[in-house]
Amino acid sequence: MDELDRLLAETMHDAAGRAPSEAGLLGTVHDRSRRYHRRRVAGIAGVTAAALLVAAVPLVAALTARPHAVTPPAAPAVSAPASPSARRISLTDGWTAPAFPYELPAVAGLSDPIASVDAGSVSAFFEATELRDHADVTVTVAGAEPAPPEGATAETMTVRGHTGTLRTVDVAPAKQLTLTWRESAGEWMLLATDDTYTPEEVVALADSLTGASIAVLPPFDLEFSPNGLITDTVSASRMTFRAPGTSTAGFRTVLREHHKINNPDQKISGYDATLTRTAQKVTLEVDVDDWDAVLEITVDDGLDITDGDLIRYAAGVTILNRSDPE
Repeated sequence: MDELDRLLAETMHDAAGRAPSEAGLLGTVHDRSRRYHRRRVAGIAGVTAAALLVAAVPLVAALTARPHAVTPPAAPAVSAPASPSARRISLTDGWTAPAFPYELPAVAGLSDPIASVDAGSVSAFFEATELRDHADVTVTVAGAEPAPPEGATAETMTVRGHTGTLRTVDVAPAKQLTLTWRESAGEWMLLATDDTYTPEEVVALADSLTGASIAVLPPFDLEFSPNGLITDTVSASRMTFRAPGTSTAGFRTVLREHHKINNPDQKISGYDATLTRTAQKVTLEVDVDDWDAVLEITVDDGLDITDGDLIRYAAGVTILNRSDPE
C-alpha cells in the first residue's frame, strides 16, 4: 500500500459515522455550481471553479527562497496557554493530495473528472459538455451511508452486484436522481445526476466505474503541512485538516475576500499580518493586498502550534490561480 492509498484509507475510516446526507451533498454541489446558463440546471455540479488555470501565483515574492524572510513582530502577539490536552502540531514537508479512486469511461459529452474533498468524503465531478444526451455527474465515496434527501421517492436497484437505492426528487427544471450503494465494508458510494438519464442509464453509469487515482486539485501549493493530521476539505478557497478520530477540522487555511486586518504585528515577506491567540484558537491573518484577499490560518484549541511554525507554514503557502476567495 503506497502513501496515497494509506491516506485514502485513513480518510474513509475516519469519515465513518459522519458522512454527509444526500441532501447535504446536493446542497454542496448546488453552492459550487457556476453553470447557471444551462438549459437543464441539474444543480449537482461540484467543482467547476477548479477547472480554471493551474499556474501558481506566489503568496509572497520570496516564497521559494530558503530561509523565508520573516520580520520579527513589532510587539509580542497576544498569547494564551494551550489546553493541557492539546495535540502538539509540527510541520512536515509538502502535502500529499487525496485521490478519488474511480473514473467513468471517457465519452464524448462528459469532461474529464475534477476531484475534491468535503468533510472527509472524496468526490469527482464530470461536467456535461453536450446537453441533449448528457448531464453533470458527481460521484462521491463516503465512510457511511448518506441519509436520504427529503421528499424523495425510492426504488431498489442492483448496482455493481450490490443492492442499491435510486432516489428521485421532483424539482424544476429537472428531477434530481441519486443512486447509493455500499461498494465494500466502510465504503458507500453515491452517484448524483438528473433525469436527462433514465434510471437504467444511471445504473449503467455506476456499473461502468473502474478503478483509478484522480488527485484532488488544491487552491494552494503547500511547502509544509501539519504532520499527522488528515485532509478534511479541499475547495476553491480552503484547505482544512483534522486529527485522526475527530470530526472537526481544527487546522484551517482559508482565502477570504479582502478586508482590513486589525493591528498588524507581523511582517511575512513584506506582507502585513496579525497573529492573535485566545483561549479558543490562534489565528494568523496575512493581508495579501496584491491578490485582493486575506489568507486566514486558524488552529483551534484542541491543537497546539508554536508562533514560529505557524508563521513558517503561512510563508510556505502559494496561492494558485484556480483559487477563489470566499
